[in-house]
Amino acid sequence: MQRLLLFCGILATFLFVACTTDPVIPVGGLPVIPPTQDPGTTNECEDGIISFQHQVLPLMVSACAYSGCHDVISHEEGVILDSYEKILREVKPGDPGDSELYESITENGDDIMPPPPAARLSSAQITMIRTWIQQGAENTDCGTPCDPQAFAFTADIRPLIDNYCVGCHNNSRLEGGVNLSSYSNILTSVNNGSLMATIRGDQYYPIMPPTGSRFSDCRIEQIQNWINDGAPNN
Repeated sequence: MQRLLLFCGILATFLFVACTTDPVIPVGGLPVIPPTQDPGTTNECEDGIISFQHQVLPLMVSACAYSGCHDVISHEEGVILDSYEKILREVKPGDPGDSELYESITENGDDIMPPPPAARLSSAQITMIRTWIQQGAENTDCGTPCDPQAFAFTADIRPLIDNYCVGCHNNSRLEGGVNLSSYSNILTSVNNGSLMATIRGDQYYPIMPPTGSRFSDCRIEQIQNWINDGAPNN
């Protein structure tokens, strides 16, 4: 009996310590914190300069570097597009026309990237990549210009979501069951609170984007101002 009581006492002590020291894991696992945030006005890009880290990389991660395509695990055709060093392998600085990356996003037919049924990059996104290559394809990490009081959906909010989010959340690729490819779909995430919660990285929400670069504080304020204004489709 004494041995049994001693065993129970040891077991109870062990369970108490375990219960009071183990971390609480949110549903869906712990969020992955992106490594960098757009510095915004604290280190703003010179006029016309493209920021690789905060404009090009988020687009590449969202539209290209995902499972089954050009992430580290899948590396389709030996191509990985999740970092500056790996993206630079597909680029000839100063010469978009001789850069595999630029050729792949401007191809016609079956060789176009991202591959169907994913939507091809917009003309604005293609121009951004072309300009970055023409500027020398440098690993620029300056902040992108931002005015939190400029929050029209078409001119300001939609391009942000297209560059940072839509590659993962579209009609053909519904990561987490979320679609952000249209105003009505974005409005659904606004109304249920998930859009701002994931952008801010609120408790129990995985911060988005999960890798690459996250939104600057100014961009977060910009999106919040649009929502506070009623999230109009303007």
